[in-house]
Amino acid sequence: MGALRDTAQLDDVFAEILASVEDLTDETVRKIAADEAGYVENRLPPDLLRALVRANIEAVLRAESGGPDDGDETARWTGRVKAEHGVPLPALLHAFRLGGLEIWEWAIARAGTGAQATTLLQRSSRFWAVLDRFSTAATEAYRQVADDRERQEEAARRIMLLGVFEGTSRATGLPRALGLPDHASYRVVVGELGPDGADPLPGIAARLAALHVPSVWTTELGERLGLLAQTGESETAATLRVLGPAAARVGVSRPFTSPAGAPEALRQARIALECVPRSGTGVHCHGTAPIDALLAAHPASAAELGADVLGPLLAGEDGGRALLATLDAWFAADGSTAEAARRLHCHRNTVLYRLSRIAELTGRTPTRPADAAELYAALRAHRLGAARSFPAPSAASTAEPRG
Repeated sequence: MGALRDTAQLDDVFAEILASVEDLTDETVRKIAADEAGYVENRLPPDLLRALVRANIEAVLRAESGGPDDGDETARWTGRVKAEHGVPLPALLHAFRLGGLEIWEWAIARAGTGAQATTLLQRSSRFWAVLDRFSTAATEAYRQVADDRERQEEAARRIMLLGVFEGTSRATGLPRALGLPDHASYRVVVGELGPDGADPLPGIAARLAALHVPSVWTTELGERLGLLAQTGESETAATLRVLGPAAARVGVSRPFTSPAGAPEALRQARIALECVPRSGTGVHCHGTAPIDALLAAHPASAAELGADVLGPLLAGEDGGRALLATLDAWFAADGSTAEAARRLHCHRNTVLYRLSRIAELTGRTPTRPADAAELYAALRAHRLGAARSFPAPSAASTAEPRG
């Protein structure tokens, strides 16, 4: 009976505090404002802060004085409001702790000593459990608002970024709105998504940020599109190293200095991506292989060139693999048959024979500059995959040797 009497008296203590809620609210608000700059910096109106504090204090005191335990919705309202005003989550939780401490100190002062004070101490776990439940409800509501806002901001950035790539965004301060510096050397990056939609550059934004290279990314129609900003030439090599481990084909544009250059840069990046063989992976920068870029930009013409020039080779039993490898090695060796033989691990005479066979089948002599140019361009088209579906040559189209 004594324990029940002490518990009832504690309920009266909390009811007494509830009757003085205005003074308790003022003291709690003063401490929150003094301890948390987040409330001042984020311009939460003082009257609104006080209303939130008062509502939550009342909810706790009602639960502790035997009244309705309905503070979860009040806590959720608090979480939503503070998220909408940009109050940091740690500041929200700290305010709940300060409010709880203030209520507890008032309860200790009114419980006095003896049995009632002992009962209050025994009841502390219940008190802090209620406060923890309310702060958890506030946190969940806060995160829901923050997540919704992040999704909205991400959607807005995506629309803005696509507008930059399409050349339709004309708003001032575009880089800053995308989280990029106003004055920088920009590049567009295009990565090819995997067959299952896998990101070709996972975690790329964070890895670039570690190099102090800000970037913004989106995914559109099978491509991972990025716009990144570099403020110094020294960052270029480091950026390419970060992009390098890509498990897909990736193209990078030339640098440009104004958002107005983004559409052309996107075109360059897409061409650069096509300069990576379709069966391979890696990063290619536009401008580093002009012939490859020309072929990639005109795939139909590249396929026609390949069919006209290399068709007779590809019609062989092994698909012309040995002859193509020899031609590739010979070009890589700057026309040295001895070096080409070393690269191919065969005799120099074998290289000479295969070059003669290439001339016989294609009607183009590799040592003749004009013929060599056609052979090289057709070979690059084949390696890039632009001419991977060459039609088999007909009897009428079989090339005759030229002089």
